[in-house]
Order: sequence, then C-alpha cells, then structure tokens
Amino acid sequence: MKLSPLAVTGSTFLLLSTSSHNDVSALSMGPISRIRNKFRFGRTSMPPVNTLGEVPKAAAAAATATSPAPIPPANKANVIPSTNTNTKTTPTTSTTPPIRYDKDLNHIFRQNELWVQAKKAKDPAFFEKLGSVHRPDYMWIGCADARVPANEIMGEDAGQVFCVRNVANLVVATDFNLMAALQYAVNVLKVPHIVVCGHYDCGGIRASTEVRDHVPPLENWLRNIRDVYRLHRVELDLITDSEMRHRRLVELNVVEQCINLFKTGAIQRRRLETFKKECRLTTPRIHACVYDPATGYMQRLEVDFKEYIDELHDIYDLYQIDSDTDADSIS
Repeated sequence: MKLSPLAVTGSTFLLLSTSSHNDVSALSMGPISRIRNKFRFGRTSMPPVNTLGEVPKAAAAAATATSPAPIPPANKANVIPSTNTNTKTTPTTSTTPPIRYDKDLNHIFRQNELWVQAKKAKDPAFFEKLGSVHRPDYMWIGCADARVPANEIMGEDAGQVFCVRNVANLVVATDFNLMAALQYAVNVLKVPHIVVCGHYDCGGIRASTEVRDHVPPLENWLRNIRDVYRLHRVELDLITDSEMRHRRLVELNVVEQCINLFKTGAIQRRRLETFKKECRLTTPRIHACVYDPATGYMQRLEVDFKEYIDELHDIYDLYQIDSDTDADSIS
C-alpha cells in the first residue's frame, strides 16, 4: 500500500457550490485562496475548477501552453505503469452511451451494469449460482493496497475467495475484525486454504523502517512490522542494498503473519478436528505468498512451517494431543 508522505492537519477544505461552472473557482474561498498560486502540479498555477471538478477547456489549454517539461521519476525501477485506461470517457461501442465521471460516481454504477451484462452473456446462470451458495475455497489475508486485487491475481471468479485486507497484511491478535473473519472462515465456511500474501513496494513496510512517529493508530499498527524487523535484525542488517532489504522484510513479514495464524485457537482447533477425522488433508493449510505489482506474478515462499511448529508448539499449543498421536503429523 502506498502511503503518502504528505498529511493535511488543522484545516478543513470545503468544496463550495457556485452559480457559474466556468469562470468561478470552487476553491477560491477560505485559507486556500492565500496559497493557491503556490501550488505547482506540473503547471504555473491552479486553473479554475468548476463544481463538477473539471478544468474548463480555456484554462486547461492555457495551463498546458505554459507547463514546464515533466520531471521524470527518480527511480524508474519502482515506477509501475498504470493499467487504468479510463479517461473522461470510457471507450465503448457505438450503441453504448459514454460513461462520464462525476461527483456522484454514476460511472461506477454504469460500469456495474456492463459487468453484469458481460457475466450473463458468458454464463446466463452465473448470478443465480452466485446468490444461492457461499462456499469459497480460499481465505485471503492481504494488504489493502489497491494494486493487489485478490481474485484477479489468483485467476479466480467471484465467490471463490473470502478476503480480509489491512495495511501490510498483518495478523494481529487484537484485531477483532480479522479474528472474527478468521473464525467465520474456519468454523462456518470451513475453507481448506488460507493465503497470506504480501507484496513488494509495500508502503506499510517502508513506513515501518522510517525513524518517524506516524501517530496512532497507524504507528501502533506499524509497530508490529518493527517487531518483525527486530526478530530478524541480524539477517536484515547484513543486506546493504536498501531495496533488497525492503523486499526481504516483506517476505519475512508474511512468514511471521503465517506463524501468528498457527498460534490462534480457531486454526489449532480446526486442524486437530480434521486430523482426528482422518481427512485427506489436515486443514486449513497455511500458504505464504508474495506478489510483485511490477510484474504481476505471485510466488510461493519456501517456508518449512513444520520446523517453526516444532520449535514453538510447547509455548503456543492450546489443545492437549493424545499421547499416541504424533504432534508432528498434524502439521
């Protein structure tokens, strides 16, 4: 997830409606009027904006004519080309009216209509089946970053992936949202697989390595990642390249969150239950993965969870195992 280094505090910016859409700026009142010409977003000043948030054509042309050459990104390796092909109007067939962006998000509902039509054209019974049962095969614990869409990455359709997302894909025992979702997924939906997926270029991971107070509650949350660094400090400090160190911390964070899952009563109870029933697999299975937004590929992290369980089960086990049952065989 990309965290902006900028924050606005102590001010409230209001978008005021005006009687004219063309020559009156909606941002020309209040404290912003004293600093509006100090802003530089690739043009000499902020052109007037109408109440729909669109730049008038005359102002846009004038701004373009006086715009300085764009400054290239400092690090091209981390620049990810946008896959968003939407502009002011979405290309459509001649029989479909153009979708226009507006403050009421009408374009989203129109896009929803097109999506429904496309799904029905491919499978007329798609929504009938989707509305009749909810039995996903996977639980996804991932980052809230907008570049990490779980279903699309996995190549799965709607109804297959039960998702929980937060900053930097953390599994925290005091996060009642995730813990409730985990309990529901394991006890009710009985998902056989739980995927914990981190991603490179994670804003939460980067923020956790800064010598900076991000202020609660964000700083409280990021402290969990700082703890991951503390646990693996020897390995991470040996990595001299800052970007490679970041990528490794992303991976180690995923591993630690998977271990946190093994610590929970919901996971231990369900795995012991499926083991005693002599199921084909002891479930749920925990999978550590990482996604690279720059390539689109998701890869499995090679982790021997059995080794971790052997080391930690005396501390974190919540259930007694029969003396004739090999604890290692449950892993």
